[in-house]
Amino acid sequence: MEKKRSAILLAQGIALAFLLIAGAGFWFYMSMDPDLAKALDKNSRTLVIANGEWAPYQGASLAEGGPMSRIVAAAFERQGWTVEYVYLPWAQGLSMTEKVKTDATMLYSYNDERGKKFYYSDPVLELDTVVFYNMNKPVRWERPEDLKGLSLGGVEKYDYGFVREDDGYSIRRSSSSEINHRRLAEGRLDGAMDEVLVGMKILREENLRHRISFFPTPIKRTNYHMIISKDHPRAAEILQVFNLGLARIKEDGTFTALLEYK
Repeated sequence: MEKKRSAILLAQGIALAFLLIAGAGFWFYMSMDPDLAKALDKNSRTLVIANGEWAPYQGASLAEGGPMSRIVAAAFERQGWTVEYVYLPWAQGLSMTEKVKTDATMLYSYNDERGKKFYYSDPVLELDTVVFYNMNKPVRWERPEDLKGLSLGGVEKYDYGFVREDDGYSIRRSSSSEINHRRLAEGRLDGAMDEVLVGMKILREENLRHRISFFPTPIKRTNYHMIISKDHPRAAEILQVFNLGLARIKEDGTFTALLEYK
């Protein structure tokens, strides 16, 4: 009996070790920025898009990747193309797309720095970004200068309109909006910059609605796009395919249906 139990424990240990090694190998492989792009082949109608976590709009844990993932895939499918998503940290997804190791990434607003390196699709989504604050220390602003001198939470690689480090604003960046809202609740930030619905979802999930609110004037009203590296040899073709498909699903009501789908 004891030998049988030892054998079972040994087998379980070997299986666990295998899983750990396989997992470590996968993450090591991904850390090397592997070549995943499929649309480099001029005959391919499949492309790999770097996706990211941005609930409730897109993310691996959301139903079918969230409404934005469904919409982007549907626009391509309308034109006879297939999308494969790979979920990566935002900075890595952007870097891999710039290097044409993925065919595109989503969703991003326009800024001059990215505009030098990427082509932008037609707008997929328009959103307002506001400043959330701790109710014990409300934030109000009328002029952009009113936000200078405040410690504002932001996400790595995100653009916040006129709130820029090189213009004298203090942005404490992290890997996720959730981290920023927790820091705000703990009093470690003066404000956290986030899109309204994204921020409100986090407050519900983190049970922070009684501690955090937001000032309604947007610091940024933004269109969000799929973007493709200017070095991608089929960038113009892919954008034309996507923009036409996006226009068609907006015309026939598919866009609205996918946006509202739960």
